[in-house]
Amino acid sequence: MSHTDRIHDAVRVEHVADGAVARLIMERADAPLNVFTPSQVETMAETVDELAGDVGCLVLYGEPEFSAGADLRLIEEAPAEMRAAKIDSIAAASNRLIRSLRMFPAPVIAAVARLSAGGGLGFTLASDLVVMHCDAVLNTAYAKIGLTPDNATPFFLVKTVGPYKARELLFDPQPISAAEAVELGLANRRIDGSESAFLDVTTEWAASLADGPTAVYDQTKQLIDTTFEGRLNEHLEEERDAIKRISDSAVFDEGLSAFLEKREPEWE
Repeated sequence: MSHTDRIHDAVRVEHVADGAVARLIMERADAPLNVFTPSQVETMAETVDELAGDVGCLVLYGEPEFSAGADLRLIEEAPAEMRAAKIDSIAAASNRLIRSLRMFPAPVIAAVARLSAGGGLGFTLASDLVVMHCDAVLNTAYAKIGLTPDNATPFFLVKTVGPYKARELLFDPQPISAAEAVELGLANRRIDGSESAFLDVTTEWAASLADGPTAVYDQTKQLIDTTFEGRLNEHLEEERDAIKRISDSAVFDEGLSAFLEKREPEWE
């Protein structure tokens, strides 16, 4: 038994496994890739909060790709003097979603198909568990468009792969295959087969977790997060300040122009 709730023009929630599992799905809409807007992410954060206590596991998924990050068309269309404010509004919404994912009192599984890049990678890494389709890739992406990273991407990268590998991944963004992600500890499982089968297998794992001791999982999440020494909230705000400053610079102007014009940036 399952049912679907439309919560935004680009987000839906599928209740599956007799209601024990919710799949929160980001949709591509009319963009060339699956990118997000502040209103979309705010709606997702509200929904995560509302689902707390009602389901035993949450699956975060993007259709057809997980997420390519924020919709840069919003930045391109804004007057130059408003770009920093636009970036800040995206960061504020994203930070709220990341906090909601970390506070969710049950396991959160990021199911990555095709691509998780930029801010989308932050949402992936903020989840409790990560599964990737065999053809999926991760990419930090930020430096390619002249922006500092946000969405807790450096925070979770350093905790997972250490500062030296994290710098490499952030300084020189390159696609990370599913096999490489598992080897680096950025993903738990690589799943072969079709993308629909991938989602089914992920949902089966989610259902098995939902059938477990959810209260124990909740407390375990909190215990693991104490190893971060309470730094996540401070880090999110530091990221938000940094990306707002760099978005008001010639570096980002060139990075954004190069990205939209599909050329290599010419850094000064």
